[in-house]
Amino acid sequence: MLTPLTNTVPAEKSCPALQYELLDRREELAVLGRLAERLPDRVSSVVCIEGAGGIGKTSLLNAWIAGARDRGLLVARVCGSESQEARPWSAARQLFDSLLAALCESDRRALQESPAARTLSALSTLPGEGGRACGDQAEVIGESLYELVVNACEMGPLALVLDDATWADQASLHWMRRLAGRIDGLPLMLVTTRRCGSGQETAPLLDELALQPGVITLELSPLSPGSVRRLVQDRMGGRADEQFCAACHEACGGNPLLLNELLRVLVKNGVRPCAAQAGRVAELNGHVLEKTIAIRLARQSKAVMAMSRALAVLGDGTQLPVVAALAGLDPFRAQEAVREMRCMGVLTEEEHPRFTQPLIRSALFRAMAPGKLAEEHMRAARLLRDHGECSEKVARHLMLTQPTGDEWRIAVLRDAARRAAARGAPALSARYLRQALTEAPAPQVEVCLRAELATIELLDNPTASAYHFQQELLLRQDTRGRAAAVSGLAAALCATRRTHEAVTALRQGLAELGESPEHGEWRLRLEAQWVLAAWQDGSSASIGTELVEARSSRHLRGDTPGERAWLAVRALHAQAGHGTAEHARSLAGRALRGGMELDGAMLWFYPPLLLALVATDHPEMAAGWLQRMADHAARRGSGRLSALASFGLGTVAWHSGRVREGLGHARDLLDVVGRATPERPALPSFAVVANLLLDLGATDIAHDILQTHPTDSLVSDAWARSAYLLAHGRLRLEQGDAGAALASLLECGRYQEAGPVITPAIARWRSYAALAYAATGDRASAIDMAERDLELSRRWGTHKAIGVSLRTLGTVTGGKRGLELLSQAVDMLEHSPARVELAYTLNEFGAACQRLARRDTARSSLQRALVVAEECSASCLADRVRGALPLVGGRLRAAKASDARRLTPSERRVAELAAQGRSNREISEALFVTRRTVEIHLTSAYRKLEISGRPELAFALAQSATPVRQDRALPVP
Repeated sequence: MLTPLTNTVPAEKSCPALQYELLDRREELAVLGRLAERLPDRVSSVVCIEGAGGIGKTSLLNAWIAGARDRGLLVARVCGSESQEARPWSAARQLFDSLLAALCESDRRALQESPAARTLSALSTLPGEGGRACGDQAEVIGESLYELVVNACEMGPLALVLDDATWADQASLHWMRRLAGRIDGLPLMLVTTRRCGSGQETAPLLDELALQPGVITLELSPLSPGSVRRLVQDRMGGRADEQFCAACHEACGGNPLLLNELLRVLVKNGVRPCAAQAGRVAELNGHVLEKTIAIRLARQSKAVMAMSRALAVLGDGTQLPVVAALAGLDPFRAQEAVREMRCMGVLTEEEHPRFTQPLIRSALFRAMAPGKLAEEHMRAARLLRDHGECSEKVARHLMLTQPTGDEWRIAVLRDAARRAAARGAPALSARYLRQALTEAPAPQVEVCLRAELATIELLDNPTASAYHFQQELLLRQDTRGRAAAVSGLAAALCATRRTHEAVTALRQGLAELGESPEHGEWRLRLEAQWVLAAWQDGSSASIGTELVEARSSRHLRGDTPGERAWLAVRALHAQAGHGTAEHARSLAGRALRGGMELDGAMLWFYPPLLLALVATDHPEMAAGWLQRMADHAARRGSGRLSALASFGLGTVAWHSGRVREGLGHARDLLDVVGRATPERPALPSFAVVANLLLDLGATDIAHDILQTHPTDSLVSDAWARSAYLLAHGRLRLEQGDAGAALASLLECGRYQEAGPVITPAIARWRSYAALAYAATGDRASAIDMAERDLELSRRWGTHKAIGVSLRTLGTVTGGKRGLELLSQAVDMLEHSPARVELAYTLNEFGAACQRLARRDTARSSLQRALVVAEECSASCLADRVRGALPLVGGRLRAAKASDARRLTPSERRVAELAAQGRSNREISEALFVTRRTVEIHLTSAYRKLEISGRPELAFALAQSATPVRQDRALPVP
């Protein structure tokens, strides 16, 4: 908190020039100072400063920044404002404008001429800044901003400061949250301040930022009674009675801003700091700031009052001519009013008018009658519309007015909703559409609004989406429009696990369509959705299967959405034991030939369809489509779609044996499913994460994750339940509890066959169940189960499925016959993309050779198993092989695990890419960093690993098993 050291109070129309010092903030200031001192050693940090409005967050920053700049720290600072809320990337743009202004001429030129200069051009064309940006720009902007940060850090230690982040735009905050997880090894501090209890839409984003590992939160407490006493004495002329000071402390609650305003009013009114006057203080009861500001402004000229109200309504940073027009003033009188307000300390010295404190705006609002405030917002909306401003700016004011039913209001809100959706703000888009519905539109307009709102909410608020689709159906009369509404309703119901209702709705929709050829396309779509919902529901699965088989003879090219939906269903039917992998791959390829429709009902076909591609041994193809889904999710700002993409990418990585890559997606996935709801079940997500952890050897962490949802709380969805049970059974098998493992795996089998999911390429429960039978001593059941698994795998026809089934049968059979089966499994998996399965099979084959005294073959197989396991980061398997190798005469090179574990995450990412053979340029492009940064990280990695260069990187990294962290957090990929 800044405390004036003078006892005089400046005249209201003179510009104050006071000296200040900080009270009760020495500890926080010292923390910031220590963190800044570590920056030259490339020790980064993220700091969140929190506190109530007026508690002194900005004052703390002012004091720290002044000292930090004196010590050579480069600081870029911006203050969030309410005008930024509807302007994507505005906070980031202002932040980097501040950065460029702080640089010397040569550094500024170098930064502007770097590849990151595209960031500036992209930001300059965003809506609200004089142009338009397409959705594809969002991801480019985010990554380019990161590259700009890295380039700036090469010029020296840097601090990026976002003051009053509560009011910043969501796009900038999304980027800041991601940046906080990527700054390790950079000489960079991220500092944000936020007002507690603001209730803004940005609160969840700021919560996520503050809760990231390693983030330092400084909660500013109210001033102590001693500090309040000192300030009272300084401001009121020396000695002050204890009772009077206690009354001041109670009145302001220790809030520095409230206290300063309180003392200003007390001094002006001649109140003396004695016990007899303490009652005068108590009467104000903490409302002094808003009241005194309103009184001070009301005593000024009418022009000042009009400008203050206009700026409060329009928001900080509005251009002066627009504020003057709303205030009803000519330009000259408006400039005079601004000068007076700056002398009062109400406005900053910036070009566009801005209040010095957000609470000033709140004070003006409270001084205005609610009806008058709504009228002013209506006037502002009309003014901005007449000036040709962006519809979102106009809509922001319409949201604060009472509905009138005017057609122009509905048109503005609809256009603002489209713009918000296009720039990745679906929640704001939905708010605009809901406001438009309150305008009592005509039925033909309402039905369109319902459809648009239901579609916007389908991804992230499916319960609300289902309601609006139902309302649309009550209004719609045209057959095709009703079919589209039924399609969306069914998708929303399935997303909320109300599959039985979805089946009913689709059946009714199909009955309305009839058999007319003109409705053939919609009939295809609804039939395909009906089958998918029936399979998910379980109770109607057999009827869905019968319908697919009845339509299987129809040749579909995939030219329309309906045809592609049916091809997706048939691909799933094939993987359920009714076709070969080659046939399923052909169907999936045709289903994807028109791209992916990710904003409507078709979305729900893609996750199982892409899983079918994985089952056909084409994980790279699936990963490509899933990455497109992830990119679309980032542009659209959809957490649900992002979770689906991360889940898919993690699953692909697991099936391909890329454990470390899979864990990277798993960390993103757990960020979302950690807040799972009945509409966003976490079971399949926990299952894929647990499987990756089991391959890594982190059994205890996998156990903790699966315990988040005990088996008696599982949802009824057969697919979600079976995925969880498979991971649970595998965990119990690893822990040596074969009985519990077998029970989970057999239950998993019952759900998967009812799903229906039969192909061992996905439904691997039989392989694990065979091993569980063998572990319980029931060898006959183990062999029967493994033989059935192999039979289904051969019918499916992929190298991975057959290889895994051969390995299982060989393991439970044993002897020379088992060795022969294991040899066949190795040959089969050599042609499969599933490298981790090859490593497991080589280990089993080596162990079998050892038991039959074939030491040379055993040694060769185990050595190969170790190399492949280390490539896949399958740490548990690698440790097992290391223990077996000496028994057959194998030698191990000295591992440098302890050295490799000293690598920072950034150094490890760079080192792993270099070990794969990528050049420095390729690494810099892949990670969005400069080549100089790549060189620094590689040099540091060589030193820590005690190697001389790239040729030794792969082995040094492979020898380093990722340790299990003591806090049982997910291992860092």
